[in-house]
Amino acid sequence: MKRSLVAVVVSLSCLSHSALAQQKPLSGEFQKQLPAGSTLLAIGSNGRASVAVFTGKKFRVTPPTASARLYILKGNKVTGQVALSKCKNKKGSKAINIKSCEKEQVYTSFKAGKKLGTISSVGSAFVIRSASLGSVIVTDKAAAKDFAPLGVAKLGLGGGSPTTKAEFVSAADAGADSDLDGLVNALDIDDNGNGIIDNYDSSSSTPAAGDSFKVFSNLKLELSESLNLHATGSLSTAAIDAALQAVQTLAIQVAGATGETTELDCGTLGYCSAGGTGLSNNQPFPGAAGGTFDPDSDGFGTITRGATNDFQLQTKATSTAIGAGDAMIERITAADGTERQIPGVLNFVFNSTPALKTIAVNGGAEQTIDYTSTPRLGSRQNCIQAPATGDVILAITGWRPQRAGVAAAGEGAFVDIGKSLVTIDIPNGPVVSGSPSSGTNGPGNCASAAYSVPSDPNLTVSTNGLQDAKADTAAVTTNTYSFTVNVSSCLNSAPSGAISWPANNELYIDLQFRSKDGDNSAQKFCVKRAAS
Repeated sequence: MKRSLVAVVVSLSCLSHSALAQQKPLSGEFQKQLPAGSTLLAIGSNGRASVAVFTGKKFRVTPPTASARLYILKGNKVTGQVALSKCKNKKGSKAINIKSCEKEQVYTSFKAGKKLGTISSVGSAFVIRSASLGSVIVTDKAAAKDFAPLGVAKLGLGGGSPTTKAEFVSAADAGADSDLDGLVNALDIDDNGNGIIDNYDSSSSTPAAGDSFKVFSNLKLELSESLNLHATGSLSTAAIDAALQAVQTLAIQVAGATGETTELDCGTLGYCSAGGTGLSNNQPFPGAAGGTFDPDSDGFGTITRGATNDFQLQTKATSTAIGAGDAMIERITAADGTERQIPGVLNFVFNSTPALKTIAVNGGAEQTIDYTSTPRLGSRQNCIQAPATGDVILAITGWRPQRAGVAAAGEGAFVDIGKSLVTIDIPNGPVVSGSPSSGTNGPGNCASAAYSVPSDPNLTVSTNGLQDAKADTAAVTTNTYSFTVNVSSCLNSAPSGAISWPANNELYIDLQFRSKDGDNSAQKFCVKRAAS
């Protein structure tokens, strides 16, 4: 029986316009109008990107390489992917027998310069009806359900379920989609499909320098303002939004090399596009055309490496305006004027900070932090008390920070974040009273010798702190951690020399939970020595 190919789109969208003259464009037309604001994103086999805006139902995009995967974005999240499925024709007819189509394995890469024809809907998918589409694809496949590559709906978390890699992917494109779920690694929050978000996963792929970029989430709150599902009893949208808008920042890697100009194309993301809420160094980003961040008036903000070797952005965004799967592009212009486009994705944002549950000083009784009291124990208005002299050793039990769950991947509303590096950071030395920034420089992150883990099976002392082996889990109150830190040892081991902690002085401490790449959530608390 004669076989043909059916092209299936699983809901698509893109970022912005660009064309690469060395390749010929891919084009096609959707039978039905896609949602307003949809754009088409092409990702080449080298990981580079190009983007196009739809004109009516038609699209035309020039891939960055001889073949590319095609995605549709809405609100700068991937909502679909163009794919092809093998089908059989009806006997004696050119019509496609949809029931004969392969629904669990689909082709995902298209050759540059090809016309894909008209894409019409079939059930929940979109199909190109043609008997000659074999010439438009390369051999790359993705695991699918009802024609839809598995990665799209769940942002890539959990990956696909292919049989063997050799059966699914061409040698030339190996590694572009490590878990074969349809999402290329640069757009996949879990690129190897093991259920661990990439920024926390030591086994995730490592792209070549300049071929991708990462985005890191940061949220740090005073204990008096703490937000944690288990500590404060709830995580309301209003409370999360207030925290995110007040202090949340993103650290964005700059993919361009020295001598190149790197601009951030955020499409419709309101926290880093023109007219949005984003700030950098307290200045609007990208700000006005012709201004500091947009000197060429193209609407894309120029980003440069700062003291932390990345670009710092305060988003001022609410929880509905920022989150896992937000796609961005860095447009990098070389000295000779040529441009390349590099895709990246936001893995997640913290919805809360870690939190103290109990604390004991020098082996004394556990003190429970009551988050309903005013002022809260551990806040700068009610510091935890320590002896006037001698070592100060803190036994800490607490809760991990939370992120929003990915419902399509089977997660609940909130997830306790695992796999963190847990550290005690002391940015400033002791002060008599008042501001944590009024003292001398502190030791920073405590050396490993300051920590011990008497009873927690998930924590181990590592070179830079305590490594949490527990994976992300459904948010439950019993999911606690425990460790001991010798704060005096930490002060005595400061890189610049031992730091004294006199009687009646306060010390401000950051309890940090960090990813391997740079995400950082912290609760700040105060410990005060008694008067002599």
